[in-house]
Amino acid sequence: MERKRRLVLWLLSALIVTALIYSGRDADHKGVPVAFLRYSSAMNIVRLKGSVPNPGVYRFPERTKLKSVINMTAPLMTGKITNKALLETSIQNGDIFEMVAKDRQHAEITLGKMKAKERMLLGIPLDPNQMDFADWDSLPGIGPGLAQSIMDDRQKYGAFVSFEALQRVPGMGEKKLNALKKYFKCL
Repeated sequence: MERKRRLVLWLLSALIVTALIYSGRDADHKGVPVAFLRYSSAMNIVRLKGSVPNPGVYRFPERTKLKSVINMTAPLMTGKITNKALLETSIQNGDIFEMVAKDRQHAEITLGKMKAKERMLLGIPLDPNQMDFADWDSLPGIGPGLAQSIMDDRQKYGAFVSFEALQRVPGMGEKKLNALKKYFKCL
């Protein structure tokens, strides 16, 4: 009798675990190789660091103001921010907000941008007109020479009007563009 009871409990446990595992999977997002399920233009991915209770990467809806981000992630810090004008800034994909506590009553926020490697890891599309030398150099298949050529070309001829316009840079052929296209947003 005891053996039957253990077998029934084991089967019931296995059934519950299987149901929980199966219900936690979403076939729509299968095989996406990024830290989050999928990039959505309706969501902005930002990183908080510094004197916040839970530093890390967060997703927020479009048109979210920094003030709301701070209220949701570090509500006790809101009243301590010294550069209040920055709180009205709308967050953008790839923003980094660093909060530094000056003392018990004052904190300062600085705004930065994620580097290309971090953006690629998080599935945030890159913009060829916003990238610096280090960003270009970090891309697969782009070395320091081609990175410098891209920077020189952009300086000389202006912004790239489309991703395909990168072909105007010597050394940037169609094969290389096709390999990189998955990392960039359409212009």
